[in-house]
Amino acid sequence: MSACTSVPEVSAQRPLIEQSQVAYTNAELLPESMWIGFNQAYKGTQFSTEYGQVLVENTYVSAMGRWCVAFSLFEHQDGQQLLNPKSDYYGNNRRACKDSDKWFFITPLMQNNNYKGT
Repeated sequence: MSACTSVPEVSAQRPLIEQSQVAYTNAELLPESMWIGFNQAYKGTQFSTEYGQVLVENTYVSAMGRWCVAFSLFEHQDGQQLLNPKSDYYGNNRRACKDSDKWFFITPLMQNNNYKGT
């Protein structure tokens, strides 16, 4: 068996398997008007908020034990209030997790991550 001369690099997509609190420290708090819909969410649920139309794709408990929702968020056609940057918040395959009765948007923080093994 030969020894490795370089550290392997691994790339993975992970919705919320994070051992540190860094992601939650940096996560954006979602507007309170969206919390009620997420609190009552289950797969296939749709609800409208002042920020757009939400379609719940799935619900799950994260590796850290938090209640999470996978969802799509679409803008209202009349251009009501928008979350910015639009490219982060609007579209398919978004994630939010509940922590201390507050909902945090985690998708921009948890997309493709590169790790270097030790």
